[in-house]
Amino acid sequence: MASRVYVIELASGAGRRRDPRIPWVYVGSSARDPEIRFAQHRRGYKSARLVKRFAMRLRPDLYDDLPTFKGSRLACEAERDRARELAGCGFVAHSDGISYGFDQLDWSEWDAQRLEPVIDHLDAAIEELTSGAFEPLDPDRCARLLRGERGFWVADYLDQDDPPPAYGRFAHVALDALRAQSAVSRSLA
Repeated sequence: MASRVYVIELASGAGRRRDPRIPWVYVGSSARDPEIRFAQHRRGYKSARLVKRFAMRLRPDLYDDLPTFKGSRLACEAERDRARELAGCGFVAHSDGISYGFDQLDWSEWDAQRLEPVIDHLDAAIEELTSGAFEPLDPDRCARLLRGERGFWVADYLDQDDPPPAYGRFAHVALDALRAQSAVSRSLA
């Protein structure tokens, strides 16, 4: 049976973050479709207490680049590898009873090459921010909003009490990679 790895973003109460802009995530694998498995977690079916209590949304931008796996053993290995990779770029990633990331003092952000397999998710986030912004966004401001930067200037572009989901979603990506893709997306629009 084919299995997939999935990633669920957890609410801020899940634990202390390494970077306030980067949430905790849960990395799992299942033979079920990620949306179905997410709904099961929310209902408490075979769900870790942490996930049932703090699950917010699926993060396909963090798992869509992975293939389906034949058998659960390969999927579990990929699950652990993805949790370690996410810990390596700033997340605290919980998987199979282990929280990865607390023991790492430094991490490295994703660059343009690592971002390429999930670039469609970034393009959708750029579109969401630019279409909902109060003022036109240049590539630098767009990149800074994608990283979740805070400052007095953010209110010129977004409702800070209810920002769009794309705000801060790519805090684990290097600013220059986000800036470059924002410029490309802007030129295609």
